Amino acid sequence: MRFISVVAAVVVLASAGAAVAKCKDRNGDFTSVLLPPPGCTSPVGFCTLGTLTGDFPGTYNFTMDTLVASDDDPDLFSYTGHSVITDARGAVLFGSDTGVLVFNTGSPSSFVTTVDIVAGTRGYKHTSGQFVATGEIDFLTGQGIGTYTATLCKGGGHQD
Repeated sequence: MRFISVVAAVVVLASAGAAVAKCKDRNGDFTSVLLPPPGCTSPVGFCTLGTLTGDFPGTYNFTMDTLVASDDDPDLFSYTGHSVITDARGAVLFGSDTGVLVFNTGSPSSFVTTVDIVAGTRGYKHTSGQFVATGEIDFLTGQGIGTYTATLCKGGGHQD
């Protein structure tokens, strides 16, 4: 019985190691601009177009779906949305976003966004993972800057 438990543990660890081996970490910088209507279809009026540099060069389009003020801090907001991330070869990742925004009227506002990958095209059809972007956006100029880290894993089970 003890042998079976040890073999089962080795199989589980080997499987976990195989899954980790299929993942790649990426990082870099991003810039963005606010997208006004009619191009922005957000129900709360907030969309950005951006450029990714570094280990995952490409572009992204973010659309905010919800924006909720904190009960405790009038400058703190949480949000949800969705992203379309296109790599330099034209392959696309689709993401479901969550994040927090600290609104600052006197200077750029800071934010952190987590993009969970939900689908992809071409070589990303079976990819899972996430991007985490930390940055600032200036609502007066519409300019955003920051950094991102990403982990993308092949074999995520998506059927898109």
